[in-house]
Amino acid sequence: MYTHLSGGRANIQLLQEAAVREFVKILDRCEGTKAIIWDESLGGPVGLVARYTFLKEHHVTKMYPLRSEAWTDIDVRNIIFITRPHQTLMDYIANNIHEEERKRKVSRKEYFLYFLPKKSFLCEKRLQIKGVHGSLSYIGEFRCEFFPFDNDLLSMELKDAYKEIYIEGDTSSLHQSACALVALQKLYGRIPKVYGIGSYAQRVWEITKALTEEDGHVMNNEKGVIDQMLIIDRSTDLMSVLATQLTYEGLI
Repeated sequence: MYTHLSGGRANIQLLQEAAVREFVKILDRCEGTKAIIWDESLGGPVGLVARYTFLKEHHVTKMYPLRSEAWTDIDVRNIIFITRPHQTLMDYIANNIHEEERKRKVSRKEYFLYFLPKKSFLCEKRLQIKGVHGSLSYIGEFRCEFFPFDNDLLSMELKDAYKEIYIEGDTSSLHQSACALVALQKLYGRIPKVYGIGSYAQRVWEITKALTEEDGHVMNNEKGVIDQMLIIDRSTDLMSVLATQLTYEGLI
């Protein structure tokens, strides 16, 4: 199904298959017809993991972007929200649920919420304040740290990470990056040589080491298929992201 991802030194198809298995668990938790309401930033990336035919096989009949205005006419048994853990998006979810609850006499739906990649206490608290936490049949996690673009290119799709760290002072993406590196080593083996540039690169690796020591599984692994890793703090190289193909040789 994803044979184009298996041609590199590390078989990226394994990463894709692990994400698909996680997604199957999410879809199979609820029976009957399903609609998925995505955090708009995830629609494209998750599409790399689950194609339309796959979703159709698991009774997903409709898909919508998550927006502030509630969707109407969602004629399914189950509504699945998949979102990043941002409090503003919890308000959008609450709007959608309140609108459906208003029409309860017409239809009774079940609601499921999955945070990608990890739950947030503050977001759950926000749902309680909005009065919809109890309406959710299940709140879980969609543990998909990487989205494969090719057999040698992965992305975490954290487009707001720089702004969150340097402007808002929110360093949660550092912990998320560390969790992703732990997951990578669980799948492909321990990375023996790690180099970093920048203070936040060092912090990511320190968190990664702490997580692997707690887990024990990675530390006991033999050397894997990845020989070296270089972690670069974006603040040490701001110019390259502004470069075009003509000025930066079209590396990506």
